[in-house]
Amino acid sequence: MGHRHPSKLKNPEVSHARARWLLRAELAGCDACRAEGDEDALSDLASGGVFDSLITGFVLSRVQQWHSPSRPSQYPATVYRIASIDERDFWQPPTQHCMRVCTVTGAEGDGVDTVPALRELRLMSTADRSLVLDDVIDGLAETEG
Repeated sequence: MGHRHPSKLKNPEVSHARARWLLRAELAGCDACRAEGDEDALSDLASGGVFDSLITGFVLSRVQQWHSPSRPSQYPATVYRIASIDERDFWQPPTQHCMRVCTVTGAEGDGVDTVPALRELRLMSTADRSLVLDDVIDGLAETEG
């Protein structure tokens, strides 16, 4: 597309330029750019790629929201285990599956091991990958909004 979507993204963990572009298109409500960005993400399942950056940004933005003093998390931990029940219930089944193998790492929960989730995404149909992408983008947009 020949236009830009101005936005000050608050999520520095979404580091891939194309992933940030897709998130800005989502926030701007631009369907044409969103469709183009979705195609990019669905086809780029490499470590450090578009989908990886989106998952990483999503998880790191949510970890702090999920933290509960009454239920402290110890890392490493799967995303599914530390996510709030309300959040897990919101996710589509393919997203739940990916989050069962995606791991939050680091002493403070400041890292994400997405390799197993990316491996699972490669085994999924494009329709299931799209469901995961939609859940991740919705979660990121919610934290940006």
